[in-house]
Amino acid sequence: MKIKCILIDDEPFALDILEDDLLSFEDVEVIDKFTNPILALEFLSKKEIDLIFCDIQMPEMLGTDLLRGLGKPPLFIFTTAYQQYAIEGFELSAIDYLLKPIRKERLALALEKVRGLRALLQKNSNSKEEETISINVEYKKVKLLLDEILYIEGLKDYVKIHLKNRAYPLLTRSNLKGMEKRLPQEIFIRIHNSYLINKSQVTAYNKSSVTIDEVDLPVGKTYAEHLNL
Repeated sequence: MKIKCILIDDEPFALDILEDDLLSFEDVEVIDKFTNPILALEFLSKKEIDLIFCDIQMPEMLGTDLLRGLGKPPLFIFTTAYQQYAIEGFELSAIDYLLKPIRKERLALALEKVRGLRALLQKNSNSKEEETISINVEYKKVKLLLDEILYIEGLKDYVKIHLKNRAYPLLTRSNLKGMEKRLPQEIFIRIHNSYLINKSQVTAYNKSSVTIDEVDLPVGKTYAEHLNL
């Protein structure tokens, strides 16, 4: 997926040079460029992008103030002829600080940082996605957060999924063994032929029972010696 970016600089010539350099990177797309940061802010209020290249000293507004004014800013790289703003720029969590004239090699390094951070953000996003499970309930797909599950009770060809802050469990067609395979073993463990529990929800336990949400669940003899909470 291409890195969609905008360029902000009060000097049109600087914008043209940067745009021309960015065109040589196949995974970068320049969506727009602005000589007026106020117009750039209007653009950002309507559209989402991945990256901003921004000058600092501009008549209408400092680039540092522009970054401060963004609630959830995209990735940000300062482009400036002045070194004295570098510390402030990094304190504002800018990815990089490029001094003009910007060398192509230096620009390439900055883009490598962007790619690495995007990959990390994507990985974290996927991890969050993996913290859910989808089940079929009454002909509908229901997505549950793993942290929301207290314990799962097996009923032959069905299971009852007991959840936080819900008065009634969800019933779905599955067996306990099938549910156990779908859930991360570091979070969910089998304590009985009929029960699979979320370890983080346990409030008390001994060799014969586990307490979750003020409910005492039996621990089967074959599971007791391997019980690790």
